[in-house]
Amino acid sequence: MDVNMPDMDGFAATRALKANAQTKAIPVVFVTSKNQKADMAWGQMLGAKGYIAKPYSPEQILAQINL
Repeated sequence: MDVNMPDMDGFAATRALKANAQTKAIPVVFVTSKNQKADMAWGQMLGAKGYIAKPYSPEQILAQINL
């Protein structure tokens, strides 16, 4: 998911997913233009499986999915 989304940003959405027993096992991979180290660290702290900064290649997406 993207970090920048309308209504709820990706960080808030990840917090909500990880706080719910029914959805906490859903893997989250951020694909976003926010490429600051602090954003990447925050995504990891929230439990994201991966973080890919735009522009990206299809291989980067597949590498995160196949981990």
